[in-house]
Amino acid sequence: MEIVREHVRGRPLLIGTTSVEASERLSLRLKAESVRRLLQVALVRRLWMEANKREEDGRLIPELAQFNAPLDSISPDALRKFIQPFGYSTISLEDPSNLAVVLDILRLEEKDAERLKKVLQSGVPHQVLNARKHTEESQIIAGAGAFGAVTIATNMAGRGVDIKLGGELAEEVITAVNRVLGKNGYKDPFDMTHEERRAALKQIDPSQYGIYAAEVKLFLQYFDDMERVKELGGLHVIGSERHEARRIDNQLRGRAARQGDPGSSRFYLSLEDDLMRLFGGDRVNSLMQTLKVDDTLPLEMRLVGNIIESSQHRVEGANFDVRKHLLEYDDVLNKQRGQIYGQRDRIFVKEDLSDDIHVMLEDEVKQRVQSGLEDKEGPWKLIAWLEEIQPPFMSGERIFPSFGLSLLLKELANADNFPASLLDLITRAIEAENAHHLRAIEDLLDRTEEAFNAQLASRLDALDAYFDSLADREETLRPQKMLEEIAPLVGMQIRMNGEQLRLLEEDPPKAKELIANTVKRQLTLFYASRLAAAAANRAGDALGEKIEVQDWDDAADKILDLMHDALKRKREMLVGANGQIERDIHNLMPAVLNDTTKLQLLISLSQGARTAFNPKTHRQEKMSFQRFSYIHLMAQLLEGRDAEELTEDILTHLEEAQEALAFAIGQTEYARLSSNAARLADFGEAARRAFGEARLEEKPAGLSESDREALVEALGRYALNEYHRRLLLGAITELWVDYLTRIEALRVSINLEAYAQRDPLVQYKARASEMFAQLMEDIRSLVISRMFTLQRRPVEIAPVEIAEKPAAAQTQSAPQSDGGKKKRRRRN
Repeated sequence: MEIVREHVRGRPLLIGTTSVEASERLSLRLKAESVRRLLQVALVRRLWMEANKREEDGRLIPELAQFNAPLDSISPDALRKFIQPFGYSTISLEDPSNLAVVLDILRLEEKDAERLKKVLQSGVPHQVLNARKHTEESQIIAGAGAFGAVTIATNMAGRGVDIKLGGELAEEVITAVNRVLGKNGYKDPFDMTHEERRAALKQIDPSQYGIYAAEVKLFLQYFDDMERVKELGGLHVIGSERHEARRIDNQLRGRAARQGDPGSSRFYLSLEDDLMRLFGGDRVNSLMQTLKVDDTLPLEMRLVGNIIESSQHRVEGANFDVRKHLLEYDDVLNKQRGQIYGQRDRIFVKEDLSDDIHVMLEDEVKQRVQSGLEDKEGPWKLIAWLEEIQPPFMSGERIFPSFGLSLLLKELANADNFPASLLDLITRAIEAENAHHLRAIEDLLDRTEEAFNAQLASRLDALDAYFDSLADREETLRPQKMLEEIAPLVGMQIRMNGEQLRLLEEDPPKAKELIANTVKRQLTLFYASRLAAAAANRAGDALGEKIEVQDWDDAADKILDLMHDALKRKREMLVGANGQIERDIHNLMPAVLNDTTKLQLLISLSQGARTAFNPKTHRQEKMSFQRFSYIHLMAQLLEGRDAEELTEDILTHLEEAQEALAFAIGQTEYARLSSNAARLADFGEAARRAFGEARLEEKPAGLSESDREALVEALGRYALNEYHRRLLLGAITELWVDYLTRIEALRVSINLEAYAQRDPLVQYKARASEMFAQLMEDIRSLVISRMFTLQRRPVEIAPVEIAEKPAAAQTQSAPQSDGGKKKRRRRN
């Protein structure tokens, strides 16, 4: 009603809502049909009150309570039938007498009748400003203060922009007015104010406006509208409901009466609004029912205001606690972020990063050595890690060995008969590898047996439960239907012949025993096949014969026997009498023995090449493979070593590897730069560090051998240092991004700790601290794993040619009779 009244008067309105949905619902209420229905209900209420000589006293009138329903549910016929007994034949708003009553209800004057008729015909014209119309925000705000303008806006829309009474003038209008003033002798009209332009236009004959007459008329009309709006009271702000934060309400209220302009505001509240429904609405509702207050009349009580202010205060306090709690969570991440960014900044500016790399290397090696020596399987994982991060590489004309290969060189250092010593070393390596494979297969047997027993028990329990449930069924199932139901329970298809199917009807216990044996046999076949494939993969060859399955123990013993035989055949083939390795040593023995040629021979003997079918390319291709591994022999050489002594040896070796890598890089850089370098300065920062500023203008051709070596060393150290810089920054960036994702997931889920009576914030801090410590370890591990990968030239080897063997028959399992004595599994 207030919106209709103020719009008819011509007063600009700004109606605030708390959501996009609320703004669009209100927009629908301003359509012509809704406005007409609202005024018809108000008209009927007034006519009934006059006919019954009643006055509004705020109390509920039972006869009119039916019209307190939503407008959509009230029909004109119902209104007409209700009022006819009191001598009123029509509720048409076009009727002069009814229109006069509506004008009185809206407290409007007779001169406003025409504008009211337009509203009844077309509704209240308005603009909606919300998140869905953000592109039109400036245009809507520009016209919000115009005469008769109605703007529906969410409380957050259009903030920070003054609404000018009378509306905004278009730039085209101002430009046209300036041109008129310029043609009529006014200098610099662009510097004039709007009031000065208005006064100047009134002194100009309207015939001088020319083609800009329409724009001048709009300009002058703007001032008339501004005065009319001010006379009506300026912008009127209506709040459709109260926001949970007083700050938002004050911002909406503050849109009116700005910069000395007149204005007013009024807020409406329903007991069904979220704020009242959650905080105190029941108290007011019970009070209204006790006092029998009419729902259609506004309720203006100090009690309601106090409840609203109290509710807003409680919500603001709760929101403050949420923000404070969120800040405490953010402080945890901010401290970690500061530490990470501080480390990155130091990496950017620090000139020499060798100390940082050394500290990380030392910490990583200490941790790896300690865990490697404590491993019950032996330190082979430590050796494998060392071989992975620093394999052998070329440094100049020599091969720099890995740590494990350096151990083997020490074993061969004092050999009187090098070929015999080398063959003995390889024999030990193969035996150590075979022993490791056997232990691994035995452990795999134990784990597979546990999984087999668990699966078998689960499926047999399901089978027992199914046959027990048959007695409770009213209908008798067909045998084939029973098999279809049993299959998903036992996880496999069960096939039975006609005689066996009849057992399901005639002798269910015997049929169950038959199905149980089938499940056990097929499950044994499945796990035995997987175990045989794993054993063949470790042996590097097919196990050589079919596996006949009787039960699980027989299958396990058979696979273990076949694994023994396969590894024995491999040993005999490689290092047995007249084995491949002995022949290869004789053929590949270098004329000169030194560490480089020994390393080449060691690496070459461990690898082979053979022609085989490549399933990807469908061609016969030469493919390399690992004949045996030195890893487990290297691990045996470390057993019994002191952890501190071993750590020192590994660190010394890796530091020497860095020096060798820097030398190799320096040679590469020198060869690349020297062809185009006219002076030492062309070698960059490395030359300055090697010779100082005074010698940078010297020609490289005049360098002595010692100076050239110094330059090569400086180039290598500089390039390696810059690589370490990129490596550190890359590792931090890569893992930090992943860490942010994981820490955010932790923050989202940590509130579940409250269900276990634990403080989520305390738990978050503890877990975040653990995760950050792990992050720093991961950064260190990543850096160490990549620190030897810069321009590393691998050792070139020629694999030993091995003739391809015919593919062995694929291992299969077949049922066998239950006769015979079970073998006990051997443990070696």
